[in-house]
Amino acid sequence: MPALTKAFETYEKPGIVVSYNVGINTSIYKGALVGVNSSGLVVPMNHATASLKFIGIANESVITTTEAKRITITKSGTFVLPSGSTVAGKLGGDAWAKSDNEVQDSSTGLTNAYIVGTIVGIESTSTNGNGYRIRIDNHTK
Repeated sequence: MPALTKAFETYEKPGIVVSYNVGINTSIYKGALVGVNSSGLVVPMNHATASLKFIGIANESVITTTEAKRITITKSGTFVLPSGSTVAGKLGGDAWAKSDNEVQDSSTGLTNAYIVGTIVGIESTSTNGNGYRIRIDNHTK
């Protein structure tokens, strides 16, 4: 196809919030770190699960039993997630997923090391625990 010689409509659709499929027998809760598995289905992030690709943060809770459903995922922005401990010297460093609701500032002790964001701050979580504010841009697939 030749180079453009006039305007061309590409039907842009902002990709900040994207809908994905969730398979059967899966529970995902609003605020969870989520990834896609090798079957292309959304699952909660867990360092013990192999071959995940981090895709973002769940916007809603979806619990499936016998039928698949869809879920919306935010792929950009900053979020406060629990961390067992927080260290000011880790600002600007990577955040790794320990579970769907916990990050850590190193890959130590993780079976599979999934980077889910850049640490941009230290803040209390919504449950008043220790937390890192992470920026997920550049880490979602």
